[in-house]
Amino acid sequence: MNRDLTRVLFGVRVILLALTLGSFTTLVTSAASPIRQLTDTVDASNLRPAWSPDGKRVAYQSNKDGTFHIYVMDADGGNTKQVSSGNDVDDRHPAWSPDGNAIAVDSGDATHREIWIIDVNSQRRTQVTKTGQIASFPSWSPDGKRLAFYVYAGGTMDVWTSSRDGSGSVKMTTDLASEANSQCTFACHSVRWSPDNTRIAFSDGDLSRVLVMSAVQPGRPTVITPEGERNHFPIFLSSGQILYITEHLSIDKAWTDVWVQAPESTTQRDQLAEGILAQGPFDFSPDASQLLFASPRSGNFEIYAVTLDAAGKAALATDPNAVTADRPAKAAQPLLPGMSTEAYVFLGVALFALIGEVGYRILRRRRRMRAAG
Repeated sequence: MNRDLTRVLFGVRVILLALTLGSFTTLVTSAASPIRQLTDTVDASNLRPAWSPDGKRVAYQSNKDGTFHIYVMDADGGNTKQVSSGNDVDDRHPAWSPDGNAIAVDSGDATHREIWIIDVNSQRRTQVTKTGQIASFPSWSPDGKRLAFYVYAGGTMDVWTSSRDGSGSVKMTTDLASEANSQCTFACHSVRWSPDNTRIAFSDGDLSRVLVMSAVQPGRPTVITPEGERNHFPIFLSSGQILYITEHLSIDKAWTDVWVQAPESTTQRDQLAEGILAQGPFDFSPDASQLLFASPRSGNFEIYAVTLDAAGKAALATDPNAVTADRPAKAAQPLLPGMSTEAYVFLGVALFALIGEVGYRILRRRRRMRAAG
């Protein structure tokens, strides 16, 4: 009887010891979530993420070394590379060239910004515009020959286009947004091009309507979204359709819905996602299967990605205070003193079993001594 009990206790000790040792090398990870956290910094803002054309990399702006600079990372958050630097440089709103070799940005200060192109590999910079005003939010035509951007001057903001070397500048709109009309003269999202280079889409000065117009010559934009809504952040998909969001605001809540429709006002729109508890601007992959956004849901502005399947949409519609996104993988480290709850439970049970076995051995030794005496 005593021999069987000793074997049982020994087996329990081996199992609990293995579980305990295993827990010491287990990473402390957050609850699994379809929302993937790609950056993880402290006291910095990581903003304006943009997919590379092949979907394998993400560009974004961060002020983790002072002013805003451009960084590139793999789509899983790894292999981060800084592609712009300098204390006198403030680069924002990155946009990938169609070949993935360059990134267009606007750079300057609060009173004067111009469009620049940065070579990703060499980090060589080329100035595109020389407006002497505030040129911002560049975007590339799909053939890589032209750029669209906004220019703010004299209280108004309009859409312009030019060749990638800055030549052939064209003012496409007239008083798109005006301070005299109490409109937003700071662009919140870049102009987007249709796949065939013939049309561009953007939001109006009230950030309530999505507009489409010719990319070839100036003209009057066409409104394609319903009245009475806050529709903005349009993106042309590879199919030629336009994806945009409707923003809803209430006293205690803000949420967005995502729609897809053809770039005409008479077409039916389809809802891609609803009740997203995150604010734009968003960036979508060309096939609309992946979404990128920046959010302070972890306590700091970080970059997140999510696949727009059923699980991803459900996670986006869940209160971010109740969801912990997956953080970037880190090298395994010993958990003491910051072990997970499971590790502490295993350790406590193992110690309890060890104490019990020691007590049993002491009791058995005393019985033997009494028997021998």
